[in-house]
Amino acid sequence: MRALLIVNPVASRVNAVVERTARRELEAAAEIEVVRTTRPLGAADLARRAVDEAFDAVIVLGGDGTANEVLNGVGAALPIGLLPGGGTSVMPRNLGLPPSIPAAARRLASALAEGRERSVRVGRINGRRFAFNAGVGLDAEVVRRVDGRERTDKRRRSADVVYARELAKLVARGAYSQPRITVHADRQVDRVAFVVAVNLAPWSYIGPLPLDLAPSATADGGLDIVAPRRLYRRDVAGFVQRILVDHRHARGSGDPRIAYWHDIARIDLRCDEPFPTQVDGDYVGDVMDALIDVDPEGARYLL
Repeated sequence: MRALLIVNPVASRVNAVVERTARRELEAAAEIEVVRTTRPLGAADLARRAVDEAFDAVIVLGGDGTANEVLNGVGAALPIGLLPGGGTSVMPRNLGLPPSIPAAARRLASALAEGRERSVRVGRINGRRFAFNAGVGLDAEVVRRVDGRERTDKRRRSADVVYARELAKLVARGAYSQPRITVHADRQVDRVAFVVAVNLAPWSYIGPLPLDLAPSATADGGLDIVAPRRLYRRDVAGFVQRILVDHRHARGSGDPRIAYWHDIARIDLRCDEPFPTQVDGDYVGDVMDALIDVDPEGARYLL
């Protein structure tokens, strides 16, 4: 059995010692070839090479962005193993993998040896696959700003702290307070301020705390869509309470301030102006129109 280990050497939890340890654990079950990413979207190209050269699996040692690139490179053609090398590593957590990289590598080695994997439905936004969430508007702009701060600020700061700070700045200036996106979904038309598509719960994490933006989202049906119609500064505390604590928006009675769709296969967006977009926590550019749908092929993850 042959597996390609794709390493992002600049991921927050990755270094030469971690890489050697992960490789040693994986070699208990397979012949491992190590390659390293050197540029944006490089992991997708390396993953496509694994398909072309008939590897049996692809293992990712990196963060959520690297894992997303690999997902887009292989789709369902090969099983993907995830080692939690990033600061948040949402997908490894959602799959129930150990937080320790050596322990996760041992789990993946066992999965390789036993052929143990799980098929997971994934979403797409304008054809780009996402494993756990995608967004158009507020959260994507925060991601873009966080990425920019990490590149220019050489001081080591918690990504959660930077995210919260940038989010507070946008809300304070009234960004995304008014509806500027037209949504067509399930034969309904609505106007919203921003859109988040959720494929798996939790949607993300702050440190050890799971954030259940769409607690009913599962890997077995359609997508859950959360789309606030407006977000005024005075509403922020209540918005956080509704979205992350009592989940009123996801109940049968709903919340008039938040449009919500559960288990939906497709949603079309038309923006009044170019809006930032993110997939699995990576900024991927601005869009005027977006089709968010379910990838019929899905993906395969080692467990």
